[in-house]
Amino acid sequence: MRVVTPRPDPQDLAAEAIAQAENATLAAAVAAAPTGVVLADPRQPDCPITFANPAFLAMTGYAAEEVLGRNCRFLQGPGTEPGKALEIRRALSERRAIELTITNHRKDGKRFVNELLISPLFDADGSLRCFLGIQHDVTLREKARRAADRARRDALRAHAEKTGFLAFMSHEVRVPLNGVMGTLALLLETGLSAEQRAYAETARRCGLTLLDTMNDVLDLSRMEAGKFVIAAKPFRLAGPVAEVMELLRPAADEKGLALTSFVDPKLPEGAVGDAQRLRQVLLNLADNAVKFTVLGGVHISLHLTPEGRMRGVVKDSGVGIAPKVQARLFRRFSQGAQDITRRYGGTGLGLSICKRLVEMMGGAIWVESEAGHGATFTFDLPLQPIQRGALPRLPAPPASQPHPLPRRRTASMAGRILLAEDGISNQLVAAAILRKAGYEVDLVHDGDEAVAAARGGEYDLILMDIRMPGRDGIAATTAIRALPGIAGRVPIVALTASALPEDRERCLSAGMDRHIAKPMDQHQLLAVVAELTALRLPRPDASEPEPPTRPILLDRQTLEELRAAVGPGQLPRLLRVFAEETRERLARLLSLRDLGMIEDEAHGLKSAAGTFGAIALRDAALQIELAARAGDRATVARLLDALTALTENSLAAYPRPPPRPDAA
Repeated sequence: MRVVTPRPDPQDLAAEAIAQAENATLAAAVAAAPTGVVLADPRQPDCPITFANPAFLAMTGYAAEEVLGRNCRFLQGPGTEPGKALEIRRALSERRAIELTITNHRKDGKRFVNELLISPLFDADGSLRCFLGIQHDVTLREKARRAADRARRDALRAHAEKTGFLAFMSHEVRVPLNGVMGTLALLLETGLSAEQRAYAETARRCGLTLLDTMNDVLDLSRMEAGKFVIAAKPFRLAGPVAEVMELLRPAADEKGLALTSFVDPKLPEGAVGDAQRLRQVLLNLADNAVKFTVLGGVHISLHLTPEGRMRGVVKDSGVGIAPKVQARLFRRFSQGAQDITRRYGGTGLGLSICKRLVEMMGGAIWVESEAGHGATFTFDLPLQPIQRGALPRLPAPPASQPHPLPRRRTASMAGRILLAEDGISNQLVAAAILRKAGYEVDLVHDGDEAVAAARGGEYDLILMDIRMPGRDGIAATTAIRALPGIAGRVPIVALTASALPEDRERCLSAGMDRHIAKPMDQHQLLAVVAELTALRLPRPDASEPEPPTRPILLDRQTLEELRAAVGPGQLPRLLRVFAEETRERLARLLSLRDLGMIEDEAHGLKSAAGTFGAIALRDAALQIELAARAGDRATVARLLDALTALTENSLAAYPRPPPRPDAA
């Protein structure tokens, strides 16, 4: 009987061939995968590895025969997290998938971080066939993550320490500063002379500047720490503008600038927001505008944009800002050109704080300017209007009228000194000390101006700061020493905060004659000045006081220095006090007969007149003092006869003449 073998079904053959091809393709793909792949058989004792691809072998450093037939825990060792190993065993016993990272070891004992995914594979009947393990070496990633976490913790700790330090320093600085400011306030309420009041006002203004700087630093620190809160309260939009106008009006008037404002009538009367921070932004921008504007004016305005936002604009006719400076203008501690910012001062925090505040209020800020043609600062803020028709509108303050003051220089009886110093407070202190001693003092703000002023050979001594904008003190001294004749031989004294021994040697090597460190000692300064000027100019004969050949009533340069030092709005009041005191002194001088008392009174008049730039009156008081000291009654009587008219003429020479006591 012949057995007939059934012929295979062509479709079955095709399906088998396809399956074999697919298996081969899958095997090739698994073998070529850059990720470690293993299969473990749970049906055999201890669930051994039955397959491992080349990537797994390369990752662990083992050969295939060292891996196959072993449980995967051979990769564990010292440093492997026990809890994670327990999680894997539980997942296997419960036949569920698990994904975690665990510390494993290579054959050479080196650790690596294994990102492990284990999945159970089931047959069609639901029985467990094997476990599939996919593994990645993520050691480098974990190191980077841990480093980033460590850096973040260090940064947070450093920031917390910085915030704590600033808070501590704020307290430690504010406590004594409060005492200083309080004492000055009490001092200013007492019966000070005009000269004493001018010095106290200067100290008060320096204290306020220090307080403003501390507030700026703390504001910035609170912003960086995320502790700065923007309020959302109803307020009248015209309010912050009116407050800024009131605060800056004295400073603008003192400089003869037109300060104007405009609030768009299309804006609602009220809005919800932070009125204090809006005022802070406007004040920072407008204060800068007044500070850097010499002629013209500053205009503050609020507008309604077509998009329904509020636009604030502060426009000035000041020095302007070069394009390359604008890019860094809103950065912390960044300022404009150094020669300008050193002259006008500032920490470089104001615009950075403005930018932060505007952004925290949901807006943006920018500047449009070019050097020499003023600047326009603009910011946009979202507007949440409220209807408050019962509130009256605030009228825009009237524009101020300019009253510029020219600058002049005068002759001197004791010696003529050039002071090269860019700090206004330092200028006032040094100039006041020298003028009280009878010296004529001219001021320049940088090295270039010092060289130009020294070319005429008219000075008996130059006091030179070292760190100045443009040409510094060392370069200026070198240039002056190169001048021909007497101009190049003028004594030069370094008056500087650079007080290290190498700084002193650098000054002397450049051709300076002496070095005085700041803060300066008044007696040391006068001793050095007297020593060096004595070599250039003989002292006047006390027995034969000579009247000045060119009596100048008012040195407007001295007046401008005093105006800048005491702050906006203070000079007119000081001039009134000075006028009252001067007339009282005149009355006492005319009534006295004792030459010693006349000498003392004339000395006081000389000091006060020099502080306020009354040059002719100062020189006349000096002549009376010298004559009284010499016992020359005839000369004292002659000078006193002319003193009444000179006093009134001197007081009348001020820009806003103080009224006479008998004026209606």
